Amino acid sequence: MHIMSKNLLIIESPNKIETITKYLKGDDFKIMATIGHIRDLSTRGMGFDEKTLEPKWIIPTGKKKGIRNEKTKQQIINEIKAAANKAEKIYLATDPDREGEAIAWHVYEVLSDKDKAKCFRITFNEITKPAILKALEQPRKIDIRWVESQFARRILDRLVGYRLSKLVRDKMRGTSAGRVQTVALKFIYDREKEIERFKQSKWWTVDAVLENNAKLILRELSTSLKEKVNLFKGEDSEGSGIDFADEPSAKLVVDTLGKEFKIYAIDDPTQKNSNPREPYKTSTLQQDAINKLGWNVGKVTMVAQHLYEGIRVKGEHTALISYPRTDSVRISTSFSDLAKEFILKKYGEKYYQMRYFANKKKNDDNVQDAHEAIRVIDPFTTPESLKSIITREEYSLYKLIWIRTIAAYMTPARYETTIVRLQNKDCKFYTYNRRLIFDGYRSIYQHYEDNEKEYDIQIAKLKVGHIQKMLSIEAKEHTSMPPPRFNQASLIKALDEAGVGRPSTYRSMANMAVERGYAKLESRAYMMLPIGNTVVEGLNQYFPEILDKEFTKKMEEHLDDIANHDEKWKEWIRDDFKPKFDKELVTAQDEMKKAEPEEVGRPCPVCGKPLIYRRSKRTGVQFIGCSGFPACKYAEFPNSPKRVILDEKCPLCGKNLVERTNKRGQPFVGCSGFPKCRYIKKVDKDGKVIEFKNIGNSFKKRTGKIKKSSRKEISTNKKKTKS
Repeated sequence: MHIMSKNLLIIESPNKIETITKYLKGDDFKIMATIGHIRDLSTRGMGFDEKTLEPKWIIPTGKKKGIRNEKTKQQIINEIKAAANKAEKIYLATDPDREGEAIAWHVYEVLSDKDKAKCFRITFNEITKPAILKALEQPRKIDIRWVESQFARRILDRLVGYRLSKLVRDKMRGTSAGRVQTVALKFIYDREKEIERFKQSKWWTVDAVLENNAKLILRELSTSLKEKVNLFKGEDSEGSGIDFADEPSAKLVVDTLGKEFKIYAIDDPTQKNSNPREPYKTSTLQQDAINKLGWNVGKVTMVAQHLYEGIRVKGEHTALISYPRTDSVRISTSFSDLAKEFILKKYGEKYYQMRYFANKKKNDDNVQDAHEAIRVIDPFTTPESLKSIITREEYSLYKLIWIRTIAAYMTPARYETTIVRLQNKDCKFYTYNRRLIFDGYRSIYQHYEDNEKEYDIQIAKLKVGHIQKMLSIEAKEHTSMPPPRFNQASLIKALDEAGVGRPSTYRSMANMAVERGYAKLESRAYMMLPIGNTVVEGLNQYFPEILDKEFTKKMEEHLDDIANHDEKWKEWIRDDFKPKFDKELVTAQDEMKKAEPEEVGRPCPVCGKPLIYRRSKRTGVQFIGCSGFPACKYAEFPNSPKRVILDEKCPLCGKNLVERTNKRGQPFVGCSGFPKCRYIKKVDKDGKVIEFKNIGNSFKKRTGKIKKSSRKEISTNKKKTKS
């Protein structure tokens, strides 16, 4: 296929440029990246007109810290507009989701009318030559329905998040609240309440082991024993055996039984298939990587993005997996054919089974059908072929995805189970033999699934009438356990099953509770903190519907309906959602009592007022501060390295010097009057003072310039003077 010269292809991430460039070699293409969003909602007020809900878009200023040579959004826009003016065709190839559709729309909106006429929207779920060329052959217009659905999501997040956050700060001394993330916090809170309400129960079983190590399960008591024992009738026990309500009952059975068991029946063998799981979607990939690789959700997201955008393999940038943010488990016919070819060649015909994977949620077939499951690009690119080329993290995640993808098209594993029934003193027991008779998909899956195991009791040696000697027997105590606390994997699973959130939000939902100081992670499990309980209980009292998972699920369905053109976004928010929310907000502001600060129990060493626990509005980090703030700004940070006060005075201001630590963790001596006094003491390797220096003054002496922060302050003061 020959593409017309002077084409402009616009993508989101610059990391894709090298990969795509090699696929369009020979064609006159210029590829540029937006580096995410080029416009955002205004940071003034709500960022939209509260009457019309019309968004107010701005071009963000400034650069991200720590990134060298980064361009501003205005510079990126200027470069795109200049390239668009010279191009004959403009292809907007941002990511294939609603957010990507919105980014494409923003690029389209900043162009001139002349250049808008040259714009085409294309999408591809994998960065391969066939996928890109096919996308170029199927250009379309921007789907304004998807864009409006993204508008609605952003407006709702601002509408709910900004107002609830203000309420939380003013009334509960929290940091913030959000439309979806607070629901995730409610999940953690509800689980903690389940644990608090849990009532422990105990029961006993009779556990016997035969000389061939077969474990026996008691199924029926003798008539004489039935009248003498107390049976456990709770719902906590598991298995198909008999459970006893107390230890004496179980011990009575143990003492009654003899040393030999007689086989009175062997059931005919039965066969059962173990089927492979469907391909990954975002939530299931995150769960597996967290559980099996020991990662956190942020790391999973980052490494998956690397594999999608492309990494250097044998000197070339190569994409290894399809788009990693998807709710879909569907796989394209072209890849299914490739998977079939690989399995037939590598394992043989008996290992291949064609499957079709359908989406299960209400609107997935329409809204997300452009997506596929998360899969590898090429089955023939095995994990082992990449092991020495890519990083250990990339290899681990790629192997997980490769195995899940290939296994999905393999035949089931087949197991044969035989039940053996035994008798002792008119009490009946059973055991079983389980063996794998065909490995199927487990030929590649065995390292990742432990719930399917063989259990060999040497069935061929057993016959009806045989006597089996007892190896051991005991009355074993069992204790019911409370439901486990959520970890990141189980929380994402619960949110996904409840229909709360979407692939792009799982990461923030899993991190929010800890980042905002509402919970902490202990042994990878969420533990609610007092401030988190206060926020959930306060919001749940006045906004029960917003914190309800069913309501959040319905809101996601509304967003799907907007994307499907079944609903108009402004009318829904303005007429259905906003009036009720506004009314609840007024009630909460009027009735909610302001939470009293938690006192530390000692006075401020500066002014004598009580010290209280406070929390940073910006970071959510808890610290100890003076209740007299802002008049007294004394603060302690218990989690920060302790400062050692020296018996030495600052030569500039006379206050005590202290031992401090810089951002790199390196110790130094500075003034306790920081930031007003910026004196630091330099010493040589022998500990002798070699230089006295005031950083704040020396900057101007060395450069003849004023620091940006100071220049901004001077400018502000000038404006105040003029006014």
